[in-house]
Amino acid sequence: MNGAEERAWEVVRRAFDERSRAPRRARVGNRPLLALVVVALGAALVAALSPPGRAVFQQVREAVGVEHAAPALFSLPGGGRLLVVSSRRGGAWIVERDGLKRDLGPYADASWSPHGLYVVATRGNELVALDPAGHVHWSLARRAPSRPAWNGTRTNTRIAYLAASGLRVVAGDGTGDRLLDAHAGAIAPAWDPARRFTLAYYAGGAIVLRRDTGAVVWRRDISIRPSELAWSSDGRYLAVFSSRRVEILDAAGRLHRTVSMLEATLRSGAFEPGSHDLAVVVRYPARSEVYLVDVDRPGHARLLFAGPGHFGDVAWSPDGRWLLVAWPAANQWVFIHGTKVHAVANIARQFHRAGGLGPKLELAGRWCC
Repeated sequence: MNGAEERAWEVVRRAFDERSRAPRRARVGNRPLLALVVVALGAALVAALSPPGRAVFQQVREAVGVEHAAPALFSLPGGGRLLVVSSRRGGAWIVERDGLKRDLGPYADASWSPHGLYVVATRGNELVALDPAGHVHWSLARRAPSRPAWNGTRTNTRIAYLAASGLRVVAGDGTGDRLLDAHAGAIAPAWDPARRFTLAYYAGGAIVLRRDTGAVVWRRDISIRPSELAWSSDGRYLAVFSSRRVEILDAAGRLHRTVSMLEATLRSGAFEPGSHDLAVVVRYPARSEVYLVDVDRPGHARLLFAGPGHFGDVAWSPDGRWLLVAWPAANQWVFIHGTKVHAVANIARQFHRAGGLGPKLELAGRWCC
């Protein structure tokens, strides 16, 4: 066995040992809580045996970065448009499908409107709506706005965002700004794709699903400290990420499944559009891996990509065919489609402002249209 297989087999062995000693599982309502190690066991086993995963690992394990990477981002393999944010010194860019990059300005955060017609962004004490050419349509003064998320139709939209006062909602034309929850935690809210103007967020030790009118749909107490929320495109599942596990809630707020990897930190992830496959970024002390987990089938996961150092965010192309993985340690972006890997080098040089690009280049959920 090679190094990847030996490490994966060790995880499998430990998982089996722990499972055999595990007490009877608790229940929530009529649904048994799945032991964390069940998913870990399946993921590790598939990683050990999957030829595509093993081939990709062998390709990059000797050096940080994929060999023969393209020297620049000449085009987006999956088409569409990509919204990129640098979180260190501020800066937002739009990348067109032909590789054209447009600098929107020194914004600290940004998100697409429905259908990619506009962008909502933050800077200082200001929430700003602008078009893809960078022209400001309106701005709203609020203390420390962050994490904006835009939802709705072409003619009727809402923007949810965090501010010093709490979670707020404003219409897409900048009118009707109001406080929704003063106790919301500092993670990005996530609009439910199946229920118009209904929002999931974290507050007071629970995930809350709430309409923009203020009515609470459901509230689910959780024991983890979440770092990120991600809906499946049909609104059937909500992934609640933390550093140690991902809790998958169904549309009614019930626990559907738990995803965990032994001795690893779970960083972030995103559902593949049109499916219930969840891409999950897993960190070990000296390396990172990306798995594709089928949340409908316990233990079904496969290794997509692995390499030294830490990976950043991931983003799916609009058609769900390509997964983009940010790899700051290698100064690369890696586009993955099945067993095909296309890497782009010199990313920091292509997206920079005065002082250079920060170590985190934010991508998740920002590949559009």
